[in-house]
Amino acid sequence: MRKNAPQVTLPASKTSARGLDQRAFQDRSVRKTQNADVSGVIEEEFGKYLIKAGILSGNSVARAFPKPPAKTQAMIADAVGETPALAIEALKEILEERDRTRSGQRRFEGNSGTLVPSKREYVEALRQIRLTPAQVTILKALTIAGKEGLTIGHLSQAAGYKSREASIKVFKKVGLLIAEYLELELPEAGSAQNDGAAQVLAFSHIESEDEPAIWIMHQELRDAVRSVL
Repeated sequence: MRKNAPQVTLPASKTSARGLDQRAFQDRSVRKTQNADVSGVIEEEFGKYLIKAGILSGNSVARAFPKPPAKTQAMIADAVGETPALAIEALKEILEERDRTRSGQRRFEGNSGTLVPSKREYVEALRQIRLTPAQVTILKALTIAGKEGLTIGHLSQAAGYKSREASIKVFKKVGLLIAEYLELELPEAGSAQNDGAAQVLAFSHIESEDEPAIWIMHQELRDAVRSVL
């Protein structure tokens, strides 16, 4: 029989350095706009990015930002060129290489047969997607449980849900949001609980046929949750 699930106590929300970093970036952007000549801005969507290009202080510059409905507009990458159009093309190459490098660095999780994003990817996704309080609670509960994991029943209790179905729905929705932001290819669904969206967050472990599956969050995501939420 499975041992009693680890006691999970959710700490109060804490202020992270993320908010300070975002304000600092916004302040710098305002100063640059006030002190530089920005004209003829071109906007173009490119995958999950929004590219803005124009003439900045006499130079053709293109910058990439998270595409709406991302929470912030922190710059991801930039490039220069002889014209705004050429700067955009140079930036697209940078972004494509960025995505290729990240994809190649993902860890293969043998328990679920999926590729797990790095902590850096999870951090970026958590900072950009819009999470409800219920979704944050689910992530924190699984993070606190660590390698011991939680069954869906225990996860429901820790997150304050009376319905297992409700917690499963919230659980899978977070996985889907992260997958959409990172443009992950979802694995095929194995069951109502163990579907592709859920595996973006964790893998399931079954100790015996008489026991429910235990969900263990990927280490990279646990680290990201501790850093961001």
